[in-house]
Amino acid sequence: MCGIAGVLLNGRGDVGHLLTLMLGGLQHRGLDSAGVALYRSEELPGDEFMIRVFTKDVIGALSKISSAIARAGGDIRNIKLNSIRGYSFDLYTVKAQEKDLPQMVKNINETELSKVLSIGRKMDIIKDTVSVEELDRNFDVSSFVGSHGIGHVRFSTESCVDLFHAHPFQSFDHIDVALVHNGQITNYWKTREKLEQKGVKFQTENDSELIVHYIIDRLKAGDSLYDALKASVEELDGPFSYIFSTEKELGMVRDKLGLRPMVILDAEEMKAVASEENALRILNRKGIIRNVRPGEVICWKIA
Repeated sequence: MCGIAGVLLNGRGDVGHLLTLMLGGLQHRGLDSAGVALYRSEELPGDEFMIRVFTKDVIGALSKISSAIARAGGDIRNIKLNSIRGYSFDLYTVKAQEKDLPQMVKNINETELSKVLSIGRKMDIIKDTVSVEELDRNFDVSSFVGSHGIGHVRFSTESCVDLFHAHPFQSFDHIDVALVHNGQITNYWKTREKLEQKGVKFQTENDSELIVHYIIDRLKAGDSLYDALKASVEELDGPFSYIFSTEKELGMVRDKLGLRPMVILDAEEMKAVASEENALRILNRKGIIRNVRPGEVICWKIA
């Protein structure tokens, strides 16, 4: 059992605060970790990217990361340092060619001191093995202003409990996308094998990561987000609900049997989705609340 949430505003607003409220209302669904993917209203210039890096707080780590970025043709423009419990969750602004980003991720991860958590022009992923309250305290999530975002509280059922199995998940082959998921994919290995035969590289054995790669594979093949999500309902087995975000859309899915809950709010100034109605009621917005139907796919576009 996990809790998932997403919010999309009609314009620019307090996305971080709203997601923190919603995830707080879902905290009872998972205490192993908490995380958010937050989207700015304005993207960085075309040759600049935000890279969130988890680093062991040791002497020489920053120098090694800088070298790893430079070897992939990157130029660091800014670094926001955030040290917590002997580790750093630092946000780099890097000038680079998008085609060089996979190599940059590989270089950083191979330092053995660091691991990339997210890359985007608009999106930043913040996650840790802490409560929602502590995540907000450590990263000031509530102060974030933007257009939309998704979040997760995790109760681990299969894979291990650590930062890298926490949600949201993303793929470094396709920037500015993220996923939060509640449930299990029972045909995981069969589907993973098909994706690996196409050259997809997995970072974990978490079935949530599989969904990200599956959707991106469909998008690269020319599917719209709606069509890619619809295909997942037919081809992925098991009980699940999930939210998939891009820089332009927020999509959500519930399995055909409706075995994992999902509820949406359609209000004048915003739309929101969560595992439970109480996470929507806590927003104190007037609007229509309803359950997502079994097998239903919904996509909301950024205004």
